[in-house]
Amino acid sequence: MKNKKLILVIAILAVVTLALGYINMRSINNAGTEEGTITFKWGENTAALSFEEITVIENHEFKAIEDTSTSGPASRKYKGVFLKDVLNRAGIDDSTIESATRVTVKGLDGYVIAMAAQEVLSDNVYLAFEKNGKPLGNMKNGGSGPFQLIAVSDSFSQRWCKYVIEVNLE
Repeated sequence: MKNKKLILVIAILAVVTLALGYINMRSINNAGTEEGTITFKWGENTAALSFEEITVIENHEFKAIEDTSTSGPASRKYKGVFLKDVLNRAGIDDSTIESATRVTVKGLDGYVIAMAAQEVLSDNVYLAFEKNGKPLGNMKNGGSGPFQLIAVSDSFSQRWCKYVIEVNLE
């Protein structure tokens, strides 16, 4: 009797897991209206910027240590814009950023990172769109973009976020 109940519970959990996985994959495939568009939310306000609107902001070349699960730490050359400059372009001024308790960045794959507003205002956090002189590419072609959030001071790349689609000030 106990074995039948255990098997039933395991079967139900398996079905629920499969259903939630399917729903998650559908939401990932349907997320975002356009490739490279990032949505910004603060208070009751929302704005969206396209790839073209973001990449015309003053660009910076910088080096960062990329450390992934498939490769050891290696210095890479990136090109991108400061996150604070992108937030300003979206209509969010520095005082609004500074008053936020945290800034969260969400990727298309569901990964979310949080950082302090003071870190965002520093010259340490970028939205990169090129790596070693080439576009980052997108999720479908095995890339990490079109935008990847990079916190240069994070030497283990744990607070980097690929496929950025949303930035929230809370």
